Amino acid sequence: MMKLPPLSFMLAALAALLSSVAKAADAPFKPSSPFGFGWGILYGYQGEPAPEFMSDVRSLGAGCGKVYLYWQQIEPEPGQFDWSALDAFVDQLNSPEEGVIMLFSSSRWAAEHPSTMLPASPAKDLEAYYTFVHETVKHCGGRVRYWQNDIEPNSPAYWSGTKEQYAAQLRVFYRAVKDADPDAQVILGGYDGLFVPPGTTIGGSGPIPPVPGQEHGLAFFEYLLQEAGDAFDLFDLRLYLSPYLIRPRVAYIRQRMRALGCEQPIICGEYGGPGFFDFAENARYAPLATATLQNMAQPDVNGSPRVSQETSRAIAQMYDDMASLAPQTQMFMQGCPPELEAKFRRIQARNLVMQNVFALSAGIKQSFYWQLSPVPNERDDMMMLMFGKFNLLQRAGDSLQRTLSADAFARMTKVLAGVQSVERVPLADNPSIYLFAVDRGVRGPAYVVWDFREPYSGEDAPPVPCAWPLDWKTVHARDALGEAVAAAITDGVVRLPVGVTPVYLTPDAQ
Repeated sequence: MMKLPPLSFMLAALAALLSSVAKAADAPFKPSSPFGFGWGILYGYQGEPAPEFMSDVRSLGAGCGKVYLYWQQIEPEPGQFDWSALDAFVDQLNSPEEGVIMLFSSSRWAAEHPSTMLPASPAKDLEAYYTFVHETVKHCGGRVRYWQNDIEPNSPAYWSGTKEQYAAQLRVFYRAVKDADPDAQVILGGYDGLFVPPGTTIGGSGPIPPVPGQEHGLAFFEYLLQEAGDAFDLFDLRLYLSPYLIRPRVAYIRQRMRALGCEQPIICGEYGGPGFFDFAENARYAPLATATLQNMAQPDVNGSPRVSQETSRAIAQMYDDMASLAPQTQMFMQGCPPELEAKFRRIQARNLVMQNVFALSAGIKQSFYWQLSPVPNERDDMMMLMFGKFNLLQRAGDSLQRTLSADAFARMTKVLAGVQSVERVPLADNPSIYLFAVDRGVRGPAYVVWDFREPYSGEDAPPVPCAWPLDWKTVHARDALGEAVAAAITDGVVRLPVGVTPVYLTPDAQ
């Protein structure tokens, strides 16, 4: 007869095990870098290649890359797996923390609503879904730390099921990932973040009105937090819209998780800009966006995205009339005048710096810029008009080259490398100035500062004088576009001109 160990020993061992599990669960999320990139909506699928791009990610100063893959892409037939795109990405990673893989539940044979891309759909059989996710994670053999399920499910263009079906499938996703790799982390499918918390103000204005229809997205994720709050490790909040709305939105989601007893670290799975509808001049084209999203939500009989010929004709007409359109519209269009193209990239450069500074100051530990790759859509596609210039790499013949905004991204990551925390420093005598103190650990402190202005015309106004106490012996100032800024310290006060372009201040040359 086998002799059992004493009960006290077994209880002690169990307590030690539970303690280690609790410590692992409570371990803070500390990515190697707060900066990351999403490649694009297609990677090795639908005729798009699966290129090596992590070297570009690293050269831009980021530490993590993300790809979007589809059930139909990986398992085109039951039990038949195509690992080519998955392996092409995973083989580029130097560590598991460098990779995020997002899996769309899009399938011609396995989903309730057949689709090759979008929208994703509830699985016909959750066991088949479990097998797909489990086999995919297992195939990677622990080489990928972060896994994400279907993104932006509050939008019918991305998820064709109910919130109840999403919650049920999230639980299966979580179980499949953890069974295949206990060290893996599950990211709750990204909330598009298109909402404004009540009472939010910007720049001394009155309360910002809510985003139309935002109550649906808020209710969708409130349900997920209530019913599946234990089925994710990280919460993905997308941070489009104005950078000045980042902090109140992050605070709102954090408060809701805390109130429901499921608080987890928040990451930003997508951000970018400027947004087409950030400019009032483009509001007249909102019906084209609505029609496009409605078509995305209803793929054709082959499961492929529908294309609205009416919308395409309307956008083609915009190109015919480009010269007469508002410059805020023209700059989003392919082949716009060079001066507007350059202006767009300058606005984009400022925007991405502001977004990262606000996100870091809100406690976001990792953010993924959307997107790195050129956008594959056709010119007369509304998605191309809205997002066609978000890419930081652009085609130059058979190769890719950096845009001006990509250089700005690399400049930002060089200054902010080693960041531990970011805090706003209010200047009572000049509330329009946004000044942030950056703790870079052993690299020492830095500051980022800019003046609150309208994004399009703000660069046309002259800079304003700015000053605050600073005990450095020397100061070096350069803005987000790489231009040197005249800054000097006199009697313990730093003085410099500040405009709409963020300026970096460091005690030595960077």
